[in-house]
Amino acid sequence: MIVEDHRNISCGGDPFNYLKSVLKGLQFSLEDGQEAQILLMQDKFPYEKRLFESVGEVYNLMLLSYLASSGEISVTYRKVPKIDRS
Repeated sequence: MIVEDHRNISCGGDPFNYLKSVLKGLQFSLEDGQEAQILLMQDKFPYEKRLFESVGEVYNLMLLSYLASSGEISVTYRKVPKIDRS
């Protein structure tokens, strides 16, 4: 499992766009079935579980777990095969 620690980032931009870029990067770096854990701070990423789930789906990442505790967030995704909708 890949672990990406983004707890101490200092991005001056929009945290939502930052999160999307992290997930897009995972989409390209993970193989189907491979898992990744992302560590974030709640004050920088004040989002609920449902947002992490829906944004992950855009990048073929299935949310396996979401844990928010002590000001930190830990989310774990698994890359799923892309569904051909043509």
